[in-house]
Amino acid sequence: MKGIVKIATTSLATLEDVAPPYNLRHPEPSETLERGLSLLDAAGAQGADLAVLPETFEAAGLPGRRVSEVAQPLDGPGISAVADRARAHEMNVVAGFFVREGNRITNRALLFDRTGNIAGSYAKRYPTEGEILNGVEPGDRTDVFDTDMGRIGMAVCFDINWAPMWAEMQAQGADLVCWLSAYEGGLPLQSYAWTYQYPIISSVWPYHAKLIEPTGKIVGTTSRWSRLAVFELNLGKRLFHTDGHMHKLLPMLEKYGPAIRIESFTEEHLFTLESRDPSLRVDDIKAAFELTEYRDFLARCEQVLAAHKALEPRE
Repeated sequence: MKGIVKIATTSLATLEDVAPPYNLRHPEPSETLERGLSLLDAAGAQGADLAVLPETFEAAGLPGRRVSEVAQPLDGPGISAVADRARAHEMNVVAGFFVREGNRITNRALLFDRTGNIAGSYAKRYPTEGEILNGVEPGDRTDVFDTDMGRIGMAVCFDINWAPMWAEMQAQGADLVCWLSAYEGGLPLQSYAWTYQYPIISSVWPYHAKLIEPTGKIVGTTSRWSRLAVFELNLGKRLFHTDGHMHKLLPMLEKYGPAIRIESFTEEHLFTLESRDPSLRVDDIKAAFELTEYRDFLARCEQVLAAHKALEPRE
């Protein structure tokens, strides 16, 4: 697909019994499951291509000692309920669960396709100390999964602190990454989106889940008042440096009119280009105007530098 897709992400505003904020009590898993399913129904009503629920969302706000209680097999009731919603609304879903396989418990992000089948499974590589002490075992690999939308990578909460795994998802050709978490993440997510050049969709227990473009710009967010944020992302959007290109921007707009969208960033000396017409490919625009994408431009600069160094006289 790799065109315009509709993304729905969610937050739970989970009650907590720590100070601050000391919000009364832990919700029960059955309550949180129903809240999550209602958010999927709302996302489906919006025609979402992908809906995202947070890390271990049924267990949101529970003390660590209850991990074993809420862990379930891949055919468990909570997982099956989410699969049913994906099937009913014919949308992809990414959601977090504590999964039990034999005696092993992992914190997993599961990817459900539009038929409700599990199309991808990622075990959190970097559980917290508290999780490990309560029986959660770490995963050992990072994968990116094919969908009808493009290639989706997944990461969970504490994984945010290890940049190499985010680079691995870029190397595997991720078109977007879903980050499921018990907290909101903040600036590192914007940095990763920019550094590795893919959109990041966060879904969290507290207030602010976000949709972040590869420029690092936040284009959608949940809030205290709205648990669901829906936004159209163009997965075919490309990034270019202004060097050698700045004089081409106006002619492109004149030639293609509303069929394209260009957004420029002054301080970064960059611009994005996307097609708004399914019959017009960005690759065709690149060829017509001799454009070089930002990644390719940097690679070319490295090649020139390496060639120069190879010619330098040795002492």
